[in-house]
Amino acid sequence: MKRLGLLTAAVLFAGAAFAQTTTPSTAPATTTPTEKAQMKDLRKDVRAYDNKKADAKAAINKGDLKDAKTDLAAAKADKKDIKADAKVLKSEGVAHPVKLADKEVKKADIKDIKADKADLKTAKVAEQKDVKAGDITGAQKEQADIKADRKDLKKDIREAHRDGVKRHLRHA
Repeated sequence: MKRLGLLTAAVLFAGAAFAQTTTPSTAPATTTPTEKAQMKDLRKDVRAYDNKKADAKAAINKGDLKDAKTDLAAAKADKKDIKADAKVLKSEGVAHPVKLADKEVKKADIKDIKADKADLKTAKVAEQKDVKAGDITGAQKEQADIKADRKDLKKDIREAHRDGVKRHLRHA
């Protein structure tokens, strides 16, 4: 009985303590134009870093070590720029700016891929309509558009892969 009384008292005190605490208000973070410009610069640096690293890897695979060294030196310079930009953004109150920039780059890549897929789909539909209507020149033009859209899609997928988008590129 004594334990039950102590347990009840402990639960009441714990409930009273939780009732007195206030939840922190989550005010939306406001970004200034300078922060937006710095984030844009950071995204460009992240993208350039990814491209230089991929170029260096391709040069190594080809056996061209001289080009690989220059690409790695450029990547190292981009990495320094990323760190400097991140330091400035952290001092302005942006939490995890590099991680945020990576996410934004990946999101932009996926958006580009989705746009290319939509263009490809509309070109295919237009080609089918031209074939049914018997418009051979229109169908040939649409086939050329389809070929160009496929090329753009492959290029965007390659760039997205360089930027770290690993999965679902074909299904995005």
